[in-house]
Amino acid sequence: MLGRYVARRVLAAIPVFLGVTIVTFLLMHLTAGNYVPGLALNPDLTAKDIARIRANLGLDRPLYVQYLTWLGGILHGDFGTSLIDGTSVLGDILGRLPNTLELTGTAIFMGALVAIPLGVVSARRRGGALDNFLTLVSTVGFAVPQFWLGLLLILIFSVQFEAWHLPWLPSSGAYSAFNGGGPLDRLQHLILPGAVLSFFYISQWSRFVRSSMVEVLSQDYIRTAWAKGMSERRVTYLHALRNSILSLVTLVGLEIPGLIGGGLVVEVVFGWPGIGLLAYQRALQYDYTVVMGTTTFAALLVIVGNLLADVLYAWLDPRIRYR
Repeated sequence: MLGRYVARRVLAAIPVFLGVTIVTFLLMHLTAGNYVPGLALNPDLTAKDIARIRANLGLDRPLYVQYLTWLGGILHGDFGTSLIDGTSVLGDILGRLPNTLELTGTAIFMGALVAIPLGVVSARRRGGALDNFLTLVSTVGFAVPQFWLGLLLILIFSVQFEAWHLPWLPSSGAYSAFNGGGPLDRLQHLILPGAVLSFFYISQWSRFVRSSMVEVLSQDYIRTAWAKGMSERRVTYLHALRNSILSLVTLVGLEIPGLIGGGLVVEVVFGWPGIGLLAYQRALQYDYTVVMGTTTFAALLVIVGNLLADVLYAWLDPRIRYR
């Protein structure tokens, strides 16, 4: 049953993946066209030289041939080569992937660790002062731009703390250039970007857990548990939370694509050398092969994340059948 369910989901994901690749390829073509970075920097190149370079890159072929060639390379694990330095796009992505996993994995873990208790407390005290305060904090978390919050934390904990001769936190990079790279050094560099990214997850997930808990607490079986004299803690955490947390599994699974972007804004603000920063830097340089590669890689993670979330959800809840 599980194997058949997974096979059907994989088959259903194929058109989605093809649609993403087509849209990505067309957008890059409309944006960059036949532009090749660096040609304008060499005034000695003749029109014949430029035509030869574009022919070597395959830019003189029909658009559908370019797409099929690019898609065929992806299916064989070849995401192309960078137009800036000639390196492998997949190699660039995999080289930045550990930093992105470190940042977003930490943020997702911290977000779930904080959001679940906040959502439970808010649901148990719904309508009260604490619930209203947590709702306000959650709304602020949605409204505050990540780049603004990141710059504010840098100003306080990096600039001002150093000026006040207090222990200050690094404002950019993943490690110190001199005598850095150790666990403590990386942790210090991780605190600020991790806090900014996790604040968004906390704001979102705490409201989600609260809504699920409020709905579950109104069910008949919860009232039956109360009538049997079960303690508040047992009813809340054993029965209500166990059932309401299942929906959060799907939501967290949808954050798996965030592992590719690592919160692009956060990576750019803090100079965190992840995949999001790579895509941003190469987009400014019109290195559209890298941009297409990172976008396609993100699409693959979306598909895999949805599949894993659905399977895990069905595995955790025995009431769900594979169909």
